[in-house]
Amino acid sequence: MKKTLLIIGITICVLVVLFYLFVLSGAFAIFMPKPPEPQITYGEFPFTITYEVDNEIFTYNDVVICEYEGIESWGTAGKRRKWSRKLKSGNEYITLLRSKTSEETFEIYEAIPGLPEYYMGDFQKSRAEYEHNMKDYRYLGYKQNDIDHSITKEEAWEKYRIKIINIECSLPIENKFE
Repeated sequence: MKKTLLIIGITICVLVVLFYLFVLSGAFAIFMPKPPEPQITYGEFPFTITYEVDNEIFTYNDVVICEYEGIESWGTAGKRRKWSRKLKSGNEYITLLRSKTSEETFEIYEAIPGLPEYYMGDFQKSRAEYEHNMKDYRYLGYKQNDIDHSITKEEAWEKYRIKIINIECSLPIENKFE
């Protein structure tokens, strides 16, 4: 009887450990199929941001560069295609306003518009959801003495008289996945 209980106890422990390793940790994802590779792996997408600072209109033009980086595992969520995104100018983001005094520096900036999946035609969600998210720019980045924060569009207008008027982005490509 004791031997049977010991075997049952060990079996349960082994099953719990295996359950953790393969289900909760996502290790079983290594057995999941890889998504197909894209036919087009590189793209350049011009965009324009029109914004206002103290009643003066400015325009910022740049190009979003998107590149395929391979397949990545998302644990229990499976595997997906990985894309990178950067600006052709080499900037990390789009600076709209920068000020430096002897005591403090601050900068208000906009993130790179759009996701690389959107531009490269790799719609994980519906195209309409991506386009809605691109137009839904509610926050700007705000850096004070090199510490990042977010600031609402309303706060940026009230405190610094800065607002984004329009963002025009290139349309996504038609991509095929094999």
